[in-house]
Amino acid sequence: MKKITILYTIVLTCLAVSAANAQMLSNQGALISVKSNAFVSVHGNTLNDKGGTFDNSNEIYCYGDWQNDANNTAFVSRGEGVVYLTGDNQIIKGTSITQFYDLQLQATGTKYAEIDVHVDGELQLNDREFSVDTHTVHVFNTALNAVEHNQNSSGTWGMISALGNGGLARNTANTTNYFYPMGSNVGTPRFRPIMISPTSTANNTYKVRLANVDATVEGWDRSLKAFEVCEVNPVYYHRISHLQGNDAANIGIFYDPVQEGNYEAIGKWGVANLWQKTSDLTNLPNATYGLAVGVSSAISDFSPNAFALIETAAKPELVATPNPICSNDELTLTASNTGSNFSNYDFYVDSMLVQSSTNDTYQSSTIRTGDVPIWVVGSTTECGSQSDTILLEVWQGVDAQAFSDTIIVAGTAANLIATGGDFYTWLNNVALGCDICAATTASPLQSTRYEVEVESLDGCTDTASVLVEVREAVADIIFIPNVLTPNQDGANDTWFIKNIQLFPKNSVKIINRWGDVVFSANSYQNDWEGTFSGQLLPAGTYYYILDAGGSFGVLKGDVTILRE
Repeated sequence: MKKITILYTIVLTCLAVSAANAQMLSNQGALISVKSNAFVSVHGNTLNDKGGTFDNSNEIYCYGDWQNDANNTAFVSRGEGVVYLTGDNQIIKGTSITQFYDLQLQATGTKYAEIDVHVDGELQLNDREFSVDTHTVHVFNTALNAVEHNQNSSGTWGMISALGNGGLARNTANTTNYFYPMGSNVGTPRFRPIMISPTSTANNTYKVRLANVDATVEGWDRSLKAFEVCEVNPVYYHRISHLQGNDAANIGIFYDPVQEGNYEAIGKWGVANLWQKTSDLTNLPNATYGLAVGVSSAISDFSPNAFALIETAAKPELVATPNPICSNDELTLTASNTGSNFSNYDFYVDSMLVQSSTNDTYQSSTIRTGDVPIWVVGSTTECGSQSDTILLEVWQGVDAQAFSDTIIVAGTAANLIATGGDFYTWLNNVALGCDICAATTASPLQSTRYEVEVESLDGCTDTASVLVEVREAVADIIFIPNVLTPNQDGANDTWFIKNIQLFPKNSVKIINRWGDVVFSANSYQNDWEGTFSGQLLPAGTYYYILDAGGSFGVLKGDVTILRE
């Protein structure tokens, strides 16, 4: 094999051998070896042909196109050597992929790739556009700075542009951000980089392209979207692929909020052939590029590979008042609509739809105890729906009971009892025997309604009340009828003394006109039907003696039995 060893600086100015042939350095199957601090400067095209190779420990400057037709990777050296594309518009092409170590783009014009390009070391774009068409430039070096660029005096950044499924692929072995300087001069020129932060230090390969067109043009119809998606970025999207490895990654997308608006989420073309929300974005400013960058949560699904910034329906904020709550309290749910005009609200309590209307408030007084999931879905015609969820803590409420409404004679006491909780507080301490007891006595001088607050160990409360009416005498309390019509018509069939139960130690006697006792009872139960020893007493007038018991006195009068 021929071998050309360059041990010193050589500048080759290639002359045309005929009008049909371009100026060119062709190794014609030979090995060109650049050693000992030498460099080669080729003022024309460079052709690796006929099985030739390069062994480059230093620098090769190429002012024309780079072409590899040698059916090999061109460079036999590994871990060293730089190739500079230092002319005007230049093309990397050929029938075989060149495995560069370091590749630097310099001078003027756009650098093009008509075949895939591999870089083992560093790819330095400087301020040039590297247009790879539908091909891939693959950087195998996992160092974060393996791809670098800078800005020229006109404010233009070095970038990689691509079409179709072309783009920049980078090997990763770090959980820090890997930078992809993506841009395009198709239509409106844009520089919209991507950052990818893998969730593992394992070996992964991610590939990115900026598609500087409406996604619909390339088959990802923006009108086909999940209900929660309001709008898909209409001016560009990205193709992000996961070529190697199994680890999810956080995606950072750079965008211009002034020209494009603010985006709060990243969407992906999903398996249902719809644009669907993939992740909310944490938006951060980036002073270097004068852009914002929205960072997603970890994304593991990269197929299909179409990603875009999306607007979603504004999220309602659900508030439960109170929270925690007692089961016997009234719950109020309120959904704020800040940032969006929701046309409908669906409230769900414990997985059940309880209200669907334009009303942004829902109230309920029947909530089960325990941890109860509650959520609201706010919907708009234009932007779909969003939801908010809270967990409501519900404690067992109390059911306060107070016994019983009663009537007393002035100067006496009524027994009051409260039930339903663990603690009791009588709220109006008027002539009470105990104001924190479940059972107490009340001796008011005038009619008084007593209210008691009942509380559980959890702090749930309820109130109840009981009325104590005060009368000056027993006769003001007890009403004794003077007529009895025991004909089974449901009216006056028994001798019913109103409020007799308030005097449980009473005794009653009924006597006829001759002084015979025809009925007697202790603690009378309003059950006398005008009988004696089971037999009907004749119609007529009888006399009663009612001893109310204790010091309440004796009441006397007559009662007439009427029979048809």
